[in-house]
Formats: sequence, C-alpha cells, structure tokens
Amino acid sequence: MPFTPTVPEQIVIHLGSPDSDAQNVTETFPDYIKNVASSEIYPTWPEAALRANILAQISVAMNRVYTGFYRNRGYDFDITSSPAYDQTYVYGRDIFSNISEIVDEIFNSYIRREGTIEPLFTEFCDGIEVQCNGLYQWGSVELAERGLDYFSILQNYYGNDIELVTEAPVANRPGTAPPVVIREGDTGRDVEILQRRLNRISANYPGIPKIYPADGFFGRSTYEAVRKFQEVFGLTPDGLVGRATWNQIEFIYNAVKKLYTVNSEGLSLSEVTTRFGDTLSIGDSGEGVSNIQYYLSYIALFVPSVTAATLDGSYGEGTAESVRSFQQTYGLPITGEVDRRTFDSIENVYYGIVSEINYEFTYGRIFPFPGRIIAEGTEGNDVRIIQEYLNYISQSYPEIPRVNVDGVFGPASVAQVVAFKEVFGLPSSGGRVNAVTWNAISNVYDDLYTGSLASSGQYPGYDLSGEES
Repeated sequence: MPFTPTVPEQIVIHLGSPDSDAQNVTETFPDYIKNVASSEIYPTWPEAALRANILAQISVAMNRVYTGFYRNRGYDFDITSSPAYDQTYVYGRDIFSNISEIVDEIFNSYIRREGTIEPLFTEFCDGIEVQCNGLYQWGSVELAERGLDYFSILQNYYGNDIELVTEAPVANRPGTAPPVVIREGDTGRDVEILQRRLNRISANYPGIPKIYPADGFFGRSTYEAVRKFQEVFGLTPDGLVGRATWNQIEFIYNAVKKLYTVNSEGLSLSEVTTRFGDTLSIGDSGEGVSNIQYYLSYIALFVPSVTAATLDGSYGEGTAESVRSFQQTYGLPITGEVDRRTFDSIENVYYGIVSEINYEFTYGRIFPFPGRIIAEGTEGNDVRIIQEYLNYISQSYPEIPRVNVDGVFGPASVAQVVAFKEVFGLPSSGGRVNAVTWNAISNVYDDLYTGSLASSGQYPGYDLSGEES
C-alpha cells in the first residue's frame, strides 16, 4: 500500500456483488461520492447530518482503495455498487445540487483514529431495518436536529478518538504491488514494509518465523519467512515476492489488523517504515539529515550534476542546494526539501550504486555504507568489514574491545560499536551502525591505516561531526 493515503483521482466501481458478471465503470472520486450520497441519504436532511454521512462515505471508499481490499484478492476494481458489501452506487443517476456542493468542498477529507494513518472503515447503516457498529443514518438526522455539529455526530458513533484529515493530496492510485520482483539481497522501503507485514502476520500464524531486524535488507531470515508464508497460503514457495505474494501478504496483514472494519487495530506510521519521518528542510538536524548528506555526497562522486553536501548533521543552504541538484537531475520537483518521494529516490539511486560493490574485506580498502542498518542479529560480509575495521582501530584505542571476525553482529559486536561511539564522542543509541556511524568508523580506520603507512605515529585527523539518534 502507499506510504500515506491520497485521494484517488478516479475509482473503479463493479456494478454488482464482487463475483457477479457485471460491468466495471470508472468515475472521478468526487463524482462517485456524489452518486453514493445522492443514493444513500436525502437532500432535505440538516446539513450537519449530510456532512457527517458524506464524510463516512468518503472514508469507506478511501479505506477500500488504500488497503487494496479487492485488488489484493485479484479483482480489477476498487469497490462494488452493492450496499451488502460496500455502499450504494446507482450508475447514471441524477445528483442533488446541495449534496454536490458539499462533496466539492470536502471530498479530500477523511476520518481516521488518532495515532493511525489509514482512513477508518466508517461502517454505516439506516439504523432502522439494518443495525451495525457504525453510524445510523436516521439517527444522525435526529442528532443534527438536536443541534450537534457534524463532527460531534461522527464522534457519537465512532468514538472520541477520531480525527478529521483535511486537504489530503489527490493523486493517481498507485499499484498495490512493487513493479519488480523483490528477492534476497534487495534493500529499501518496500523490503522494510514487507518485513513488518510478515512479523505482524506471524503473531496470528506462529509457523511463520520472525524477521530480525526489520531493517529494509532482504536477508536469509526474510527469505525463510517469505517461503513459509507462501507454504501456509498455497503459493509457490520460492522466496520471491512478486505481485501474487505481495498482494496476499497485504490482504492477510490487513485482515489480521482488522483494517477493513470499524474496529480496526490501526496502522501507525512506525508500522509502515522507520526510514523516513517528516519532510526535511532548512533548519532541521539529526540522524535523518546526516544520512541524506552522506547519500548525496556519495552519489555526487558518480553523478557530476549532483553537488555534494557537507556531512555535519545540519540542514543548511548547502544541503538544500545539494538536494535541488539531485531533484533537477532526476526529474523531481525542485524544492530543496526532502519529502517522501525525494527520500525514496535518493535511497534508490544510492542503493543502485552500492549494489554493484563486492563487499569482501581487503586491508586498506574503504567501503561505503551498504544501505542497511546493522543491528544485533545482522549477518553478512558488511558485518565482517565493520568487525575488521574496529579490530584494527582497537590496536590504537584499547578501550575498544576486539571481537571474533565471523560476520555475525552479536552482543560482542554491539559492545564494540558502543565503545567506539564513546571514544569518538558520537551520540549513542546503542550498537546500531547506520550511515553516519559507518562513515565515522571507516574514516578512523582509513586515517589509522594510511597513517601507519606514512610514518609511525602519524595521525592526520578529520571531522567526525554528525548525529545519530
């Protein structure tokens, strides 16, 4: 699913129950909501009741699109016209003018629970012939006549912990699955999303092993979890995540999280990704800024049109100019700010460069950050490189313990990294190795190794600035 909800420009409606042999029609999202509202409620109702009902109808439709409720199960539509499954839509019907005006004003607003990001599945019914766990349409009229505003009406049915998102961006609906097969060795946000989905699913299906760490790197533990998921749900157990496997993971994840219901467990921002938070811009500082500066500076070595950024953890004009040069090079809006789209593009370009590198340790060779955060439990050649670097550094800094070089980032390696951070004044968040920490370790190693070749005891020094939260 996309990172955060957007209002689809268009929505595809199946004119019947899901498995019926009925045609699909495509409407703009506002026109679809106008049709539903004109079919479900009466234009003579108080405006507060109309707005409450329309917002519920918008949220139901956006939930269906955002979670890929039908498309993840192989259907070629977003929602049905059947009130038994979704909400009433009557193809070609007339639209009430006052309802049309309200929809034009609020079609890009939706309801969610506090602390979650997905549009709430705001179940509703007439409350007379049909009872449900959500809004009673005729009951909303009574509440409006008693003087309640539309948001108070919504809180009456869905609870006080709801909030209204307004002016949500409108965009083309992206495909629910990545455009390429994800496999062992891949990195990035899609891999992290995959890992977090499988870890949550494993709580309901304990035969699926946990993935640790969920760091956006498709290693052996991710491969085994994917294979087991495929076995459990009748897919070819090849460990490859193509469209069928991705869609099935999304469908099962949304089901165990109850995202399709008004009693949703909720989807928090941290469950989608830890690799990106808010937009980064001038005045910001910290780990996120340092990582972006590192990526851009490395990309600049290979792409002449991208200017390098100073790795100081502070987002100044120099960093903004580096970001603008990247955005211009790769056809992005030239804002000088790092939003979700720019962040993903920077990561993808960086990963594309380092993916061609053979991470086999050689004395004196400096490797760039491999693109995945190294934490306890991580295994691989990149771990071996860090162990070799730190063991070499420990010859000059005995406060840093030596470890067995085995490519396994266990408790001893964690303690080794923590000691390095203490010696060189890096803010410690434990023994994780992100881009900033990797850069600091490799710089110290390079200085010591090069210095030992130049003359005994020579130490040139360098700037180790940069923060890690």
